[in-house]
Amino acid sequence: MPERKRGFTLIEVLVALAILSGTLVLAYQVMSGAIAAEERSERWTAAAFLGESLLRENLSPFPGIVEKEGKFPPPDDEYSWKLIVKQALHSDAREVHVIVKWGGEDHEETVALASVAVK
Repeated sequence: MPERKRGFTLIEVLVALAILSGTLVLAYQVMSGAIAAEERSERWTAAAFLGESLLRENLSPFPGIVEKEGKFPPPDDEYSWKLIVKQALHSDAREVHVIVKWGGEDHEETVALASVAVK
C-alpha cells in the first residue's frame, strides 16, 4: 500500500481563508467604530468645556439680560456658541443658557448648558 502524503486540501485552505477574512473584516469594523466614537467623545468633551468656560464668564458679575452668539477663537473655531441671559422668576436672579454647536450642516451637534445667576 502506497504511503499517503499528509497536508491540507484545497477546500480546507479556502475555508480557513474565508474564516480569517471574515474575522479581519469584523475586527476592522470594530476598530473603526471605536475610533469614530473616541473622536466624537473628544468633540463633546471640548464643547462641554468651552460652554462651561463661557457660562462661568457670564455668571460673574451679575449678568444683564442679553442674547448674543459667536465663534470661539482658534484652535476651537469649529465651535460656535449662543448665549442667552433672561430674567428668572425671582427679580434678583437670571437664567443663563449657553449652546455650543459644531459639525457641518448635514450633521450638526449641540451641547446646551444652563445655570442661574443670583445677586
